[in-house]
Amino acid sequence: MKTVMVIPTYWARDSATGWQPGDAVYDHPTPIDQEGTLRAALDSLAVLESNDFSLLILACATTPEIEEAVEERVLEIVRTSKRPVDTYVVSHSHLRDLQAVIAESGKEELANILSLTGYANIRNMCLFVPYVLGAEVVVLIDDDEIFDDPQFMEKAGEFIGRRFMGQTIDGIAGYYINSNGSYYDDVPDEIHWMTYWDRFGSKREAFDQVIPGKPRLKLTPFAFGGCMVIHRSLFRSVPFDPRIARGEDTDYVINARMFGFDFFLDNELHIQHRPPAKTHPTWRRFREDIFRLLYTKAKIDGQTPETNMTIISAEDFDPYPGEFLKDTLADKILKSNLILALDYLANDRVEEARETVRNIWLANTAAIPGENPFQGYLKFQQRWRALRKLTFRELHEDLHTVIEKSRLNHQKDALILEPPPAQAAKADQSITHPQVEGVPFFAGLNDEQVKKLFAIGDQVHFDKDEVILKEGSLNSNLYIILRGAARIVLANNSEESMELIEVGDGEVLGEVSLLIDAPHAATVTALEPTDVIQIERVRLMKLTDEAPELAAQVWHQLAVSLGTRLRNTDTRYLSHVRETHDVADKMLGTGPLDEPEPDSDS
Repeated sequence: MKTVMVIPTYWARDSATGWQPGDAVYDHPTPIDQEGTLRAALDSLAVLESNDFSLLILACATTPEIEEAVEERVLEIVRTSKRPVDTYVVSHSHLRDLQAVIAESGKEELANILSLTGYANIRNMCLFVPYVLGAEVVVLIDDDEIFDDPQFMEKAGEFIGRRFMGQTIDGIAGYYINSNGSYYDDVPDEIHWMTYWDRFGSKREAFDQVIPGKPRLKLTPFAFGGCMVIHRSLFRSVPFDPRIARGEDTDYVINARMFGFDFFLDNELHIQHRPPAKTHPTWRRFREDIFRLLYTKAKIDGQTPETNMTIISAEDFDPYPGEFLKDTLADKILKSNLILALDYLANDRVEEARETVRNIWLANTAAIPGENPFQGYLKFQQRWRALRKLTFRELHEDLHTVIEKSRLNHQKDALILEPPPAQAAKADQSITHPQVEGVPFFAGLNDEQVKKLFAIGDQVHFDKDEVILKEGSLNSNLYIILRGAARIVLANNSEESMELIEVGDGEVLGEVSLLIDAPHAATVTALEPTDVIQIERVRLMKLTDEAPELAAQVWHQLAVSLGTRLRNTDTRYLSHVRETHDVADKMLGTGPLDEPEPDSDS
């Protein structure tokens, strides 16, 4: 499955200036004049054993005044990092280009769905950009995390899209490990004001219920935005709610449940979490929590029966966040703010006490949603689906072009001095026999025959993720892979796709369209930098008259290739059928009687 890892990174004004009214509020954005945590996160990617994914960095500024500086800063960090994969760095300039493409299509009302301001909007960009890139799976990571498990990506993709206890697994939640090696939150020293706001206690209770013990997968009421895995079938239908100020990750679990999707926590999927100290005062962070919890509570309370949707309750998400979504929420807000205000006054922090008391007033006025949040979210979800359909039917190529401009080649950035394959081919077009040794298609051909084939063909280089053949195109060329690998994918009108097979050195592409002069039935995309020999159909037909012995061998190899491809596709299909068995069979020891019991304790 094509996978895109997404890391949003948040940047603020310089340290001397600090936060200003009107700036976006995030927990700990990096001042533009500081190093931050992004480089360490990128360098830790080197520990991963699998590099079969693309990386997307979203560079987000707290104010338009520093957008250009943020983009330049993040580009510098990414280019000089030790990341092992090609990377897209998408920032506010790309956002404006994406919005322009949508507006120019006559659907300007959909353009503002895309935004890089606010946690939930940024998370939606984490879904939309991979959608345009053709991702089946999105892995969400934060820029203050460190990979320490070499098998992280294998685990992230192990269950997603499969079935568990009769349900399709469309959302996976991992969890954080703190500097003490624990999965609990780091608790600040000053929490005595939280007597009635025992968020940490409720989270500990929830973590202890879901994270340890068997089975490996458990239904979860919470998720961590920096360790989430989301399948395309979920993210193309369910967006993050842009009206939520923070806590968008667990709110997304609630939204997904409304639409019949569940999240499962994988207790082997974890990542080291090393957040910097939070820069905003306690009263301001508390205010953000008040707004988002009152909003989510109103969304749950405001549900109406809808076709193909599920009515949920706060109790479905006990002990966390359910404990903070019940009718006792207003009482918790009042008592906790009074205690915090008194605490500020005891330390002669009058202005902070005043702001804390103001939280009580806001909780009864501005924080109460004017519109039914449930109906408002449904309207946004319909707009999200409309944007997705517009992208699929009309704008995919133009939007993809915008995103491709943000792509950085990790090999070039690693200062590899050798010319890339395309340049090397242009510098030396004299391909000799040793260069095709070990390539099965050329087995049995002498040097003279190899030279004839190269003489009628062109050497072409494709970068990773570049489309070699597009489904439905009328290209009747033959492609022989010299070096590299490609993925063959069959799409359908519902925007889903099925990976048929992966091919490598010596494999042939386009042979069916070559033989019957029909449109290509599947899309072929390079999995890595790939060199091919491209031979036009008319030239190959001419070869039959000029070199019949060579032509006979070529047609024989095409027949062998087709036969092998059919066998491999059958094998892949049977493997796919086996994979549709419920993964609970393995975890719970309830598989078919002819299957051995699993050795692991997963």
